[in-house]
Amino acid sequence: MSPLAPAAALLLSAFILPILIPLLPALWRAYPWIRSFGIPGLVGLATLTLLGIRLTTGEEISDRGLELLSSWNFSTPTSAVALLIRADSLSLAFLIITMLSLLAVTLLIAKPTVTPNDQIQVTGWLVMGAGACFLFVSGNNLTLIFGLLAFDIFTALYWLGRGQPGWAGARLFLGIFSAFGLMFAMAAPAGGQTLGLLSLGLVLWVRLALYPILEMAAQGDWSQDERLIYLCLSLATAIYLVTRAVRVTLPDFIYWLTALSMLLAGLLAWLVNSHAPKQNQAEDKEPMPEINGTRSWLLTWLALTETLLIFVAAPLSVEIAAVFTVGLILSLVALWVTPPLGRPQLQEGAWSWPYLPAVGATITLIGLPLSLGWLPKLTIYQSLLALNGELFISMVILAELFAFTGLVRYWLILWQGHEINSRRSMVGIVVMVPFLIPLFGPFILTTLTEMDLAVMPVSPSPVDMVIFAILIFGAVALNYFRTQIMMSLKIPTGRIAGLVSLEWLLTRWQRLLDWLGRSMLRIPVILEGQHYIGWAVFIALIGALIILLSE
Repeated sequence: MSPLAPAAALLLSAFILPILIPLLPALWRAYPWIRSFGIPGLVGLATLTLLGIRLTTGEEISDRGLELLSSWNFSTPTSAVALLIRADSLSLAFLIITMLSLLAVTLLIAKPTVTPNDQIQVTGWLVMGAGACFLFVSGNNLTLIFGLLAFDIFTALYWLGRGQPGWAGARLFLGIFSAFGLMFAMAAPAGGQTLGLLSLGLVLWVRLALYPILEMAAQGDWSQDERLIYLCLSLATAIYLVTRAVRVTLPDFIYWLTALSMLLAGLLAWLVNSHAPKQNQAEDKEPMPEINGTRSWLLTWLALTETLLIFVAAPLSVEIAAVFTVGLILSLVALWVTPPLGRPQLQEGAWSWPYLPAVGATITLIGLPLSLGWLPKLTIYQSLLALNGELFISMVILAELFAFTGLVRYWLILWQGHEINSRRSMVGIVVMVPFLIPLFGPFILTTLTEMDLAVMPVSPSPVDMVIFAILIFGAVALNYFRTQIMMSLKIPTGRIAGLVSLEWLLTRWQRLLDWLGRSMLRIPVILEGQHYIGWAVFIALIGALIILLSE
């Protein structure tokens, strides 16, 4: 089966979804479970295509396992430019987390009555997932750029479906900017390698840090599950791009900029209002819309901080990047779908099962031994200790420390809740837990992807254990004294959060675009000379052009 099978299956599902539901026979439509699980069923069928993909294993060789998707040359009969695809262990790992994330979210929203808005929303998710799958099977740099453009174009269509053309245009601009930056980095001559690496680093920093911070901070009206799937797909594509594109060390300026962005994201997790809104207590009912300061915001900034952690340590091996990403994304989904259960009812026989997803995800995010996060965290910390100074490492640890306070507060909210939602608990247990159980999760992942983690032997050093202890106990202490620190320092939480989230930058960027648009509308006035000022400006431009050409 072609590596493009998952992307094709998701696109086909997105195409037939609006057509299939109205055409269901009346007999089938009388059964609510058919209507409820029709969408997850389509995603499940797309997930099954992963079993038949031809997988390229072993070392990455440029001409091994490649499949020609398209080629063209206008001058000679031989192909000069080709779109090549290939599915290796890294690709399969990212395809797995994409399918599991889509499956989890579609199971959460499954209901007998599917409205047109629901169809548009789910169609957008499936199309975005297809774009991500196309990116994950890229076999060369050209296909990587095309896959990145496809994902951004599909994401722009998703924003148009939500009635936000401004963010659709921003996503298109991000895709074009990324494509030109990557092409410039690839085309840079040997003498201009530093400039090419700087271009690559800026593209990655914008995609991983600047744009997500602006986008997430500006979208306060997202539903809980909608933000989850968007965040999962965006972060997965960004990490994949870092893993594939960064082969050598980037300029120090990029790493410092990323560490600063990481610190901003961690601060946002610490500054989020800790008030937990009242949850709907009815069985199998969705939680009430979350406001600023709830679990979704805490997890958003935590996930973004952890994503930037892999960038500051790049380049890393594909095995480490794959294990890190699987642990991060699936932990994010598991924590997100777990309802605020409250204190465990020890008198019940199966009291521990609903807590398993959150416990496994927490162990993975912290990086405790035998979990999916253990080997990547050790590798990242040892890489940072070997190549960077104390100030840089301190900034990274401080950023993680702030971010993990969000994880502490997440557990406080969960402990204080009393919501019973069997669907959300079951989704977390069935879809996520197998990958998040220590020792069992790494075994499943290496078995499915045929990765050999033994090629990266890493043993913990005393410094690594000190870092883990600082992150765990420091996050608890920083959260415990959070109110006292803010009161003693008289920190205006809302104002600083707005400053750190770069809302001011977004406002100024919109003003700049507005000014550029108005200026472009004045170009015909200047060129056509509709009045004397237009003629004067036109003559000045011609004169300046003559002077420049004469030199």
